[in-house]
Amino acid sequence: MNINLNIDTEKINRGFVDLQKASNRAAKNTLNIVAALSRRNYVKNVKDKLILRNNYTIASIRYDKTETEDISKMETRVGALERAEYLELQEKGGKRRSKRGSGLAIPQPFARGGSNRRLVTRKNYLRKLKSQRVKGKFKKKFKSKKAMNVARAAVAFREKKVLRYSDNIFQITSFKKNKNRVQYKKNQLYNLSQRTTNIKSRKMLLPAIEKPVHDSQNIYNSQMKKLLRSKEII
Repeated sequence: MNINLNIDTEKINRGFVDLQKASNRAAKNTLNIVAALSRRNYVKNVKDKLILRNNYTIASIRYDKTETEDISKMETRVGALERAEYLELQEKGGKRRSKRGSGLAIPQPFARGGSNRRLVTRKNYLRKLKSQRVKGKFKKKFKSKKAMNVARAAVAFREKKVLRYSDNIFQITSFKKNKNRVQYKKNQLYNLSQRTTNIKSRKMLLPAIEKPVHDSQNIYNSQMKKLLRSKEII
């Protein structure tokens, strides 16, 4: 996105010996401020519109400063690193597909501490849970599926592991045995059943840039006044 700045030379020329240098310095500062504000707005939009698993997405949103004072070469960039390419799909909308043949890992509220608006807690990261699944040949030890599931739940609760039932991952949060009666509670951590999901377009980057660009003239004027006050270029 291009930024056009108006320079009132008659008003400011008396304050600087090198007007061109002062103007270029202010323009560089303006571009960098616009980029920083755009990045801040983009982060806010992403947090408001997406349900994030962790801080990975926010850490992927960056902006590049311009270091040159050659106005013809000045350029700043705002966006996300390639590792967060999924943000482009969120912007444009479309169909998201599982890359590995298995289902998409969709965290449930329990994995997020009880609310979809929270991040997935570290202990519930999927890569950590993979090594904590209850495994073993239970089928050979029990005559019924119900007895087998009770045994697996008991192991999961005792060893603080998780269970996978079909395309779902659960944590056993309570296990009680009273004579011949067993009660246990399982809370769903992930749903892995979906192979594809439709993503609605959510515009986050462009709205983040629009206001800082709109304010760029005022930012430039402020930077020129700041340079004059500091007597950095006189």
